[in-house]
Amino acid sequence: MTPPLITDFSRCVLSEHHSMLLASDRELAQHMVAKLCREAIGQRSASLAWASSTKVQAVHAMFLLSVGAYAIALPRVAPDWLEENIIAEAGRIGNEVSKQHMIFQVAVSVLAALNLLCSVMLVLACRAVRSEAIAKIIEETWEDARSHSHFVAVLRESYRISMGLLAMVVVIYALLSRLTRLPHPFAFVIGWSPAFLPAWVLLQLVTFIRLMAALSMSQVEGFYSELESIGLVNIDGRDFANVKSGHWLYLLRRHQQLLRDLKSMSMAISPTVLVFQNVVAGSSLLLLWVARACQLDPWAASGYVLLAFTMGCSGIFAMLPLAYITDLCQTRRFGRRSLLALADKYSGWPMDEGVHCEYMRFMQHLNTSEAGIYIPSMGLVTRSSLSGVIMLYVKVLPLALALTLGWWRRG
Repeated sequence: MTPPLITDFSRCVLSEHHSMLLASDRELAQHMVAKLCREAIGQRSASLAWASSTKVQAVHAMFLLSVGAYAIALPRVAPDWLEENIIAEAGRIGNEVSKQHMIFQVAVSVLAALNLLCSVMLVLACRAVRSEAIAKIIEETWEDARSHSHFVAVLRESYRISMGLLAMVVVIYALLSRLTRLPHPFAFVIGWSPAFLPAWVLLQLVTFIRLMAALSMSQVEGFYSELESIGLVNIDGRDFANVKSGHWLYLLRRHQQLLRDLKSMSMAISPTVLVFQNVVAGSSLLLLWVARACQLDPWAASGYVLLAFTMGCSGIFAMLPLAYITDLCQTRRFGRRSLLALADKYSGWPMDEGVHCEYMRFMQHLNTSEAGIYIPSMGLVTRSSLSGVIMLYVKVLPLALALTLGWWRRG
């Protein structure tokens, strides 16, 4: 019998060894993600905080906090150019100067809070990249040239879209500074500059979500290809499914492992996605509040409503790659690919009695197990649920524009 002291010592050694292995795997995963980003976008990968080194992440965090402090201090310092712009804006839309001061102060204070939330979001994204679930997927797919090239293409395309959208935001603000005919148009952009950094962080997170979705999708596609490879074989003049005894049980165990991997991925990215959705919602509500405050200027108010609508829809569209994973696992929609539809195709194929019993167990497992990406407060992310939210926004938009443009006042 082993003495208790030796047993406890062995357990401590094994636990420490396991922790060291996990830490090395997480560091390797972060290194591989950083390598993917460098391969996709070159030296610009340093602009993606969640895929950079600890020093670069610290620089991003300090920059976010500095911009937040600048947003809080700007109304209190109240430079001359800001005062002149606020007075001109108040006269243009018919507000009192004190009310216009209050609007700007509240807006930049909310932007400061959003900068803080963005720094939290980047920390959560960095933790997700170093998670065990992502380390496992990257390790399994790193040697696969097809998957590797797909991940690089996803990163490159997402980064280009993000940079284009950020440039569009800056151009919109620059145009607003010209159209409003303020005495200091360039200072208008400087005054609202705290909004640019949260916008860039949100666009970074869109790239993050798309990469995580591509990693999980590669696992689901691998299982789909394995299930699709089953064919017919002719034995003594009769067609049978090309499946030996035990194969359906093997696929059942593989699907159970796939569910565990998807659950681990969901747990890894859920905190980041939840904060991302809250930041998007906060930005949309801020724009709607500014539209309400500028109600005396119908065109300005309508512009802010459209920006709020665009912001809300962008948060929903960012979730689409995650919805594709859930749909590929279990959708029953006609004409769409899914594991459930593919497995059901074999129900009419001739099988031996024992193989057919295993197939029925496999189908029962598929029909009773929910598969996909699960986010708390959202449930399983599906295209149907996201489409419902988009349609709600589309229905509310005409009413909001009618209120801001004052269409009900016209004869």
